[in-house]
Amino acid sequence: MPERRARPILLVTNNLPPVLGGSAIVYDNLARHAGGRVVVIAPTLNYLDGLPLIGWREHDRQAPYPVKRLRLLRTVMRDATSPRLHALRLRLQDAVVRARLLATLLRCILFERAGAVCIGELVASAWVLGVVRLFPWVSRAVYIHGEEITTRDAYDVRLARRRRALLRAHHVVAVSRFTAATLAELMGEAASARIRLIENGVDVARFRPVARQPGLLDLYGLHGQFVFVSVCRLLEKKGVDHAIAGFAAVVTQYPDTRYLVVGDGPYRATLEALARTHAVADKVVFTGAVGDDELIEHYALGDVFVMPNRRLPNGDTEGFGLVFLEANACGLPVIAGRDGGSIDAVRDGDNGLLVGGQSVDAITQAMLRLRTDAGLRERLRRNGLRTAAAADWRHKSAAFLAMFDSGEHAPK
Repeated sequence: MPERRARPILLVTNNLPPVLGGSAIVYDNLARHAGGRVVVIAPTLNYLDGLPLIGWREHDRQAPYPVKRLRLLRTVMRDATSPRLHALRLRLQDAVVRARLLATLLRCILFERAGAVCIGELVASAWVLGVVRLFPWVSRAVYIHGEEITTRDAYDVRLARRRRALLRAHHVVAVSRFTAATLAELMGEAASARIRLIENGVDVARFRPVARQPGLLDLYGLHGQFVFVSVCRLLEKKGVDHAIAGFAAVVTQYPDTRYLVVGDGPYRATLEALARTHAVADKVVFTGAVGDDELIEHYALGDVFVMPNRRLPNGDTEGFGLVFLEANACGLPVIAGRDGGSIDAVRDGDNGLLVGGQSVDAITQAMLRLRTDAGLRERLRRNGLRTAAAADWRHKSAAFLAMFDSGEHAPK
């Protein structure tokens, strides 16, 4: 059997910068700190609309790891006038996409001596695991963030398809204890031999306390204000809607308070309407999406980070919450919801406060507590810096490599 140790590891993912989001951050940092061993296979087009990903060439030129780009890794979902023609087109496109990815995988395995393949999207790329089974010396892995096994949909109501795919892998990486427990429940007896807990990390060389930029204070009207800040994709599960309601109660007692919402997403219009409904539209600042090079400076504008995430009725929830560690690394105490994997990122009373994300009253009380108690803010801030330091991505990437180098395989 060919030797696996020190062989390249192929990471197949649609989520790699310039794509935004937590998964993209995870995969970029795993590869960035792997000494060139992780080879990322990623697309040049966005599967959501088929349009080019702006900035992928610049990212790949600067990345300290190899990236192989294909046009697509999964089928673009577009509407069509005729359902039959639409279905036929999807099948043809899917066949072409899979053929190109398959050719790349075979070339890497047979000629570039890749010793492992890890897929980053369970539903879209599960078929890859079936193909890689033909090469018994190649390790198979899946990276699971949480929502892909908690959210139920018409495609796989009972999660049976996802379970079958997971059982084809030697290693199933869970980013939090919550995700690991959910995997164990889904996978059954096979779970203990396959699940590998590698909690998410943070790049402490990048995310660190910095001075507030006067230009940004001017831009957002934050001079002399106490600032709650959220940095996230604007989705319902993030809990920004309830944070706005809580902020409205806080600002009645402390008018010199503002709420800075950094990011964009499909829930933004709803959030802006809520700010108007609560009569705080002039005190809630929506920045829209900001570039990676400006992210740290936006964290620095805050006194307290708030994202009271919650589980939605369809099961969608926060798998971990990278932003909590990023905020800690930037010197901010945090307020997080108790649902999902955020309880692995935030320890209540240590590096932040945990609240019931469904309760506006609980969120309000936590915001008031941190608004008024400077000593508590300082204690959480110091502990947060220590928490972030312990979660350095270098440790996480080393654990990822060691998982394959151990030579341990779960039962076939």
